[in-house]
Amino acid sequence: MSAPGRAQTAVRRVLVYGILFALIIVAAVGLSGLLERAVSGGVLAADEAGLARSLAFTVIGMPLAGVLWWWQRRRFADPAEKDSLVWALYVVAVSTIALVTATVALASTLTAAIEGRWDAGAFAVALVWAGMWVWHRAMRRSHVTGPTRLPTVAVTIGAVYGLAVLTVGAISAVSALIGAALAGAQPVLGASQSWGIDALQALAWAAIGGFVWWWHWYRDGGAAASGGFAQVALVVVIGAAAATTLFAVGTVLFVVLRLLFDVDPRADVLAPLDVAIAAALFGGIVWVSHAAVVAARPEGVRRGDRLLVSGIALIGAASGFGVVVNALLAALAPVIAGADARTLLLGGLSALAVGAPVWWVAWRPAVAASPDEVADRARRVYLVAIFGASAVVAIVTLLLIGFRVFEFTLGAAVGGSLVERVRAPLGLLSATALVFGYHFAVWRHDRSIARPETAPAVIRGVLLVASPDAAQLRRDVRAATGAAVTILPAVPEDGGDALGDDDVPAVVAAVAGVAGPRALVLRVDGDVRAIGLQDGPARELGPAG
Repeated sequence: MSAPGRAQTAVRRVLVYGILFALIIVAAVGLSGLLERAVSGGVLAADEAGLARSLAFTVIGMPLAGVLWWWQRRRFADPAEKDSLVWALYVVAVSTIALVTATVALASTLTAAIEGRWDAGAFAVALVWAGMWVWHRAMRRSHVTGPTRLPTVAVTIGAVYGLAVLTVGAISAVSALIGAALAGAQPVLGASQSWGIDALQALAWAAIGGFVWWWHWYRDGGAAASGGFAQVALVVVIGAAAATTLFAVGTVLFVVLRLLFDVDPRADVLAPLDVAIAAALFGGIVWVSHAAVVAARPEGVRRGDRLLVSGIALIGAASGFGVVVNALLAALAPVIAGADARTLLLGGLSALAVGAPVWWVAWRPAVAASPDEVADRARRVYLVAIFGASAVVAIVTLLLIGFRVFEFTLGAAVGGSLVERVRAPLGLLSATALVFGYHFAVWRHDRSIARPETAPAVIRGVLLVASPDAAQLRRDVRAATGAAVTILPAVPEDGGDALGDDDVPAVVAAVAGVAGPRALVLRVDGDVRAIGLQDGPARELGPAG
């Protein structure tokens, strides 16, 4: 297909799927409005403006969406249509929006029922958007319309979303129970009604999230997804779980230390304990369970997991160190500034005691890095990110310290000693300097032992003389080489010599031996051959002279 033809096709797809997306939203809103009136037990003619809008959206939006989909569905006989990125993004977008809308509406219905109310509007929205999700799930799984690009992105998003709802709901439910126990609630209706309703509502959210996660993780194959997006999502889930767990454990330790050494009222000290215990419990469960999944993934994913956990723990440890310095400086300030020094010190020690051991285990500073680990791109990005963040924090804190010093010198503000003014940014600056100094030394050491890299030949484009229907061959070669792959369709008479979907290993092996930026791959006398091509426009040679 020529370049103008490809551009026209791309524009057509964007317009068609954009219009279809809008029509589906309109039809779903209209149908939800009509269904709400049907299940609410009220009069259909009530709220004439709302009824007119729902009728218009349904009667006009649904037929237009149906006709447009019927017209577009015929094009899926062409494999290139299923291979369209626009089609894949459309399926991911609608599936995700439908899933989130349906689950939130269903949760609203259940929470209202727990309170003794009937939310007809939420029930109607849940029913309509659940049907929309089922329809698009069938599209995604169909051999006729299923997109060949991003095949597991919608499943991965659904699994992550369900896990997040499950975790937050479980934390809320357990924290309500712990809070009631800490408050000394008695198991009678009058005393337990509020926290009991809160716990039941949170359990409803957790049940919905658990079902969504289970369905996507097990029934739709999210656990076996191996694409780049799935791997990144897995690492992000572990990072979020690690951050939640470490912060919650630090909070629990902080409460315990305050109970032992602080003089504040007991009720104020215990206030954050219920949420902290629940978050530590369920955050730890998510962290440990997904760490076992990461252990079976490639080495690059495992390194990314360790680096992310190391960075999160480093933030906690550095923050704790800075707060400890802040508290020690507060002890040197006048008495009016040192009233909160003990609480500050306990908070800094808690963060430092939790973050430092986890950072040590994840980063492993006592183990010498291997040349392969030193050459890992993720490690280099991690070190650069630490440098960049440290530089930003250092600049901001230096500016703040300078402002406070000049403010004190010029007498622009009344009250407070110089130490009181600069102790918070000075503590942060000291932690930043420590982090920067250590990681700079690591970076210098990595550079000293890094193996010299030879720039490999990079294939940017591959031309395949293949069967016109060899779409799978194009995708597999593109995934294996990272190059742009173009199919040059062979004429039917020569179809026996054209490359097919079974020739992926031979094509990849042939391309690996090409030194040029582009390669032409074809079958010659039964063997797969690759010819290196130079960059530049094709030249037509005329007759001599």
